Amino acid sequence: LSIITNMTEVRDLSSQKAATAAIDSSCQYGLFAASKAYKKGDTILSESPLIILKHPSNEVRSQFDNSCFTAKKKSSNDRDEKDDGNIINDLALPTSFTNDLPSHQIKKLKALTLAAASYAMHLPNLTDETKEKLFQLYHPSTNTQGDDGVTDDEKCALKMSNQAVKICQQIAAPNTSLNRLVQDTKGADELVNLLLIYSCNAFEGGRVYHRLSRANHSCDPNAIVCESSSSSGGDGDNDVSILKAACDIAEGEEITISYLGSYLYAGYPIRQRVLRDSKYFICQCDRCSITSHSDLASCLPCPICHPRTGRYLDEDVMFDDGDEGDLTVSYAAPKNGMTAEERSIQCEGCKKVIVFDPNEQSMRKKKEAACVNYMAKAEEKVYDRLEGNDNVNSNASNKDDKNLDVEREANEQFYEMATSICGAKHWTTNFMNLSLIEESLANFHSTLMSMGQNATEDAETMEDLLTGIAEAADGIDRAFKYAIGLKLKTDPAQWLFDYIVGLARTLVGLGDEKSQKYAAEWISKVEEYAESFESDGMQKVVSSLKNAWKRHSIEADGEESDKKRQKVA
Repeated sequence: LSIITNMTEVRDLSSQKAATAAIDSSCQYGLFAASKAYKKGDTILSESPLIILKHPSNEVRSQFDNSCFTAKKKSSNDRDEKDDGNIINDLALPTSFTNDLPSHQIKKLKALTLAAASYAMHLPNLTDETKEKLFQLYHPSTNTQGDDGVTDDEKCALKMSNQAVKICQQIAAPNTSLNRLVQDTKGADELVNLLLIYSCNAFEGGRVYHRLSRANHSCDPNAIVCESSSSSGGDGDNDVSILKAACDIAEGEEITISYLGSYLYAGYPIRQRVLRDSKYFICQCDRCSITSHSDLASCLPCPICHPRTGRYLDEDVMFDDGDEGDLTVSYAAPKNGMTAEERSIQCEGCKKVIVFDPNEQSMRKKKEAACVNYMAKAEEKVYDRLEGNDNVNSNASNKDDKNLDVEREANEQFYEMATSICGAKHWTTNFMNLSLIEESLANFHSTLMSMGQNATEDAETMEDLLTGIAEAADGIDRAFKYAIGLKLKTDPAQWLFDYIVGLARTLVGLGDEKSQKYAAEWISKVEEYAESFESDGMQKVVSSLKNAWKRHSIEADGEESDKKRQKVA
């Protein structure tokens, strides 16, 4: 029988035919709208995971020798939720496996090792049906003899999975589920395949699905995965994810999602790097396959229309205040490419094409094209900063005031670098600005809570707070316009929802009607998105923030009426 459920169909991408029950796990499949079209916000399917390859940290730790962790194991009665997030940092792998590995691969190897332990703990309770569905999901073949059709990325995935199993064989504690699994030859082979499936199919929190994991990636997806309003985030019956249409989807069209998280809004080379590092494939979606100058996330001020001083833009060009200034900035979009040499840029204004060539003899052309090379280097630095690979603060896990100040100062320096080299409409500038805004929003609430002790100090604090709020609002507005400019199918609110809600909370917290009306203006940008894609609880938050000024007005009217009655009395 064809696999058709909830009006969706799994198809073999090579033949476009519906998949049968006898699915070949080495073939590429996709999820399609089988017998109906969808409107934006429609539910396509809802599904609970086949398996969640993540356990509470104390349970996972019990599968390994205590010497493998840098932090002391907590008792079962002293569980800290934050400990679940730190277990990857605490896990110390044998150095024989990590020597010369870049930090992102070490992190991936740790995640695979922990997923292996989680699977071993699940194994006694897995039904044959669940295992069959699980191992039908796509994963690279473990047979690489002859290398026919095996990509370098698939070889890397297999190598990492094999390494993780070998690590488990060394550090698994005696008489544990993990130790019994990896010491058995068939069990070890099964675990290698499982880790390949985990690498290629797992969602956030280690969730692996029967149908949802069939949805392929696109850098311009037409669907998004939402959490059910009833989802508890645990591994019970209420853990349900919902696939919804991000835009109108025609009958027979493939349903795609993004595997990138916020990097969906980044430029071509970073998107490819993230996918190769995390999912082991090179994306060839429509957005990535376009050969024209179309990388809108990486637009630069044209070096011909706006000559630079050295590598840096003039201040009025880098900030591009639009209607507030007399200058109109002309932007040049790069071609999709991984290196500076592959990423020629074309200006929307003068229409000139600028190509970076290290061997260029003309000093004028060499100077004009240098900005492409500067951009490529800035992108790598910003990505490493965002991923924590830059070693700016080696003690980042210790979030005391001193380290937070160091982090803030570093982020400001990276933001200044991105702005001065790449300009206002480049992804690096917007990502670093949002990183700063995220820190600011977290501080606004604590600042408001601390006021009320000293009138003089409160006045100074309020002045600084209002300045910070204005800067955050300006940055979010710029990011919103940037996201719209990418012309993706997804609503920019998907990316900026939390920032806008955080800003609105702060504005409402100021307590005056003017600020609360301003909060309602911001909420209007995400209200439609929330109604279609957010949980019932978050929709109530959005409604409350939108209507806060009305409650304030009613309360003010009530107080005025009370005063009038008191005068009459």
